[in-house]
Formats: sequence, structure tokens, C-alpha cells
Amino acid sequence: MKEPIENHYELYTNDPRHKTIMFTLVADVKPLPEYARLMGNADIGYGEKVGSFNVWPTARPALSLERGKPASISLRIKPDDKNAALKLAADAPASYRLSRNASGVYWLDISIEPINEPGARAIPVLLDAGDGHTLAVKLTVTVAAENLIVTPRELDLGQVALSSLIAAPLRNGRLGVRKLVGSFHIKSVSSTLEFLKLDQQTIVDGSNYLIRVGVKPELAKAGAHTGVIRIETDEGQVIEAPVKLVISGQ
Repeated sequence: MKEPIENHYELYTNDPRHKTIMFTLVADVKPLPEYARLMGNADIGYGEKVGSFNVWPTARPALSLERGKPASISLRIKPDDKNAALKLAADAPASYRLSRNASGVYWLDISIEPINEPGARAIPVLLDAGDGHTLAVKLTVTVAAENLIVTPRELDLGQVALSSLIAAPLRNGRLGVRKLVGSFHIKSVSSTLEFLKLDQQTIVDGSNYLIRVGVKPELAKAGAHTGVIRIETDEGQVIEAPVKLVISGQ
């Protein structure tokens, strides 16, 4: 839910003067920031308690990022003591910024440069809490070697008789296309085998799609056929999945 809400509740009492009390809850529900959805360990409801500070959504953010794309996150740090003072450690990178609002809550903004090499990286961040104490925030960034995945990698439609195709066209081929991190849309789907019929279905908009593969019997010919199914995304990426089918003349 990402919109203003207003709910009404009736409370019944044993007071004859006030038998019913109407309670109204009004809230403006804000959408979660994108980086919170990228954190596999985020505690959206409560954050994480570290010493005398509450860090939201977590003091140990673990992010999955796309290769070669920058990112930024913001951590809310709420001290138990409104008079507590935080500052960045002296060796903190220039891309880290710490600010404080009027209610005494701190925001730590972290910019992450594009990473081209896959793997996991731990980025510790130390905040000076005064009196020799520190607040440790550990950021872990993981870049997947393969982000856009097609399953199966190779589609084998088996062997079928041409006569049975005419009676009942083949429709049992399936390709799943999903993205682990980030969003995408399929721009076009085609095949080097002109007799294949390709139907696209959305499972989760922006991240998960299904391509059903069938045969147009009027174009099919007997023989062993091999080719590829090409999937082009709105980001200009083209994925090719090998496909094969044997059609007998019987």
C-alpha cells in the first residue's frame, strides 16, 4: 500500500454516557526506497539496534547490485540520547555524507561507484560517537556474474510427427527469462526457425517473464531442425537460447 489511508474503528464500552467511541487512524504510507528492496537483510519494521543507536533499515546492509551501475543508499540513525553527537571517522571516503535533522536523527548517505567485477565486497564504515566510542556500519555489496538468466539454457522440443502437428500443434516449449537485480522489459522475441510460434507472458512485470514456444504446422517441414530463440531487452541486450526439434514425415 503506497497511498494515504483512513481507517475507522468502533470501540464499545460499559459507560452508558459513551457506549461507542469512534477511533480514526490516518496515515500517509510512503513507498519504500529502491535501495531498501535491494537489501536482503533489511528489517523494514524495526531497523537494528547497535549500542545506543537504532539504524534503519539495518546496520549491516547487504546489497545486490547490477554490474557497472552506480548506487546510493541512506541509513537513518536514531540515538537514544537526543544530545548524542555523531561524526564520520577521519578516514571516511568523500562519497559518504552524514547529516542531522531538527529532531536529532542522523542520515548517513553512501554513494557506491560502478563495480564491473563480479563478487562480494565488504565496506566498513566507522562513525565517531564521542568519548572514544564508535558506531560500526558494515556494508556488503555483491555483484552477480550473471544477472539476466534464461532457463533452460537450451530448449529441446523433442521429436514429433508432422501429421500430429497438423492435428494438434505443439505447444509444450517454455523459456523463463528473469533478472536477479534491477528491472527490464522484453522488447522483442524472434527465432531463426520461422515455423516456431512465440508467445510472451508476464509473470512479474519488470523482472520475470515466460515465453511459450509452439509450432506453426503450416510452415513446418520434416527434418532435424536447430536454431536459436533471440530475446531483446529494452536495455539493448540480446540473449540467444539454442532450440532444436526433430519432425518426422510420418
